[in-house]
Amino acid sequence: MTYYQILKQRRIDLKLSVQDVSMQTRLAPEYIVAIEENNLDVFSDDYSFVRYFVHSYAGAIGVNWDAISTEVDQTIKYHAHKKNMALTQAQRQIVENMPKVKAGKKTKKRGSSHFQSSISRTSRSLHWSKRRLTPLGWFLIVLVVGGFIVTNAVSSALSANEEKARESERQAELQKKEQETQRLSQQRKETQLEESKTALSLESVSSQPNTVYITSEQAMPWVVQFTVSVPSATKIEIYRGDELVAGDASKEQTSDFSTVLDITEGQTYRLVVSSYNNNAIALNGQSVAVQVPEEKESGVEITLNFGTAAPEESNSYDYYGNGWYDEGTDYSYDQSGDLAYYGYEQ
Repeated sequence: MTYYQILKQRRIDLKLSVQDVSMQTRLAPEYIVAIEENNLDVFSDDYSFVRYFVHSYAGAIGVNWDAISTEVDQTIKYHAHKKNMALTQAQRQIVENMPKVKAGKKTKKRGSSHFQSSISRTSRSLHWSKRRLTPLGWFLIVLVVGGFIVTNAVSSALSANEEKARESERQAELQKKEQETQRLSQQRKETQLEESKTALSLESVSSQPNTVYITSEQAMPWVVQFTVSVPSATKIEIYRGDELVAGDASKEQTSDFSTVLDITEGQTYRLVVSSYNNNAIALNGQSVAVQVPEEKESGVEITLNFGTAAPEESNSYDYYGNGWYDEGTDYSYDQSGDLAYYGYEQ
């Protein structure tokens, strides 16, 4: 498929209208249609903005620009060349259809045009003898020629400055639109990520500090975003078993950490923060409780059990005979609720 067919099919798959794309990219609807139909004649003789328009369109609907940029450039060059060839051919036709001027009767040389005859007469009328050309005449000639040269130089400089200013303004406008395109693309990615996140349920038990059990009503795979705030420089690593799947074990993180993982089956992950300093840790926006280490800014490791429900808290009382016996005391409660000493005479 060509790039413009890919763009149109992608828009249709996303169930977006031409007006929807126009609002996102701020491009006129007729430009969107022209790009999809490869009708670059809509842009007249100025193809300088076509590449930006296509880039903006691709970014808005999530099409990889790097994959289509070469084809876009080739298409623009082809249309520009085709337009130039048509213009050249039209000019050639105009010249060929112009009526030819016949030479006058007094023209001595056959084939000379009226224009050439006029030049010859003007040259003869301006042919002065050396005796008639005074110093004042030479001065006037030099003055006129010098003025002509200075005027051309000033005009060229002004034209160059104006062209430079126009180019700078055009580049600034392109950069502004490129930044806007990137912002819209990033905003769309964030929206898509927010919509695809899995609704999770986080549980923990007091007997297992820094261990979290994660379940969900949705079937796997789950889309899970890990976020860790970074008040101070620290190394952050996420392991699946012994395999490092995110983070960098050799480089300290100086800005807030975020990564997205697809959990395809019930597995155990480990989140390691090498220098814990009250870092806020969350899974899909839900905070993870952390038992603060006794030593300041020492490391902390959190075990994340995906697809496993939290075990029930164990009861510290054992049942003996007709009563419950507390392992930490020497008495028991009988079934009537009266206190009875265990192992001692009353």
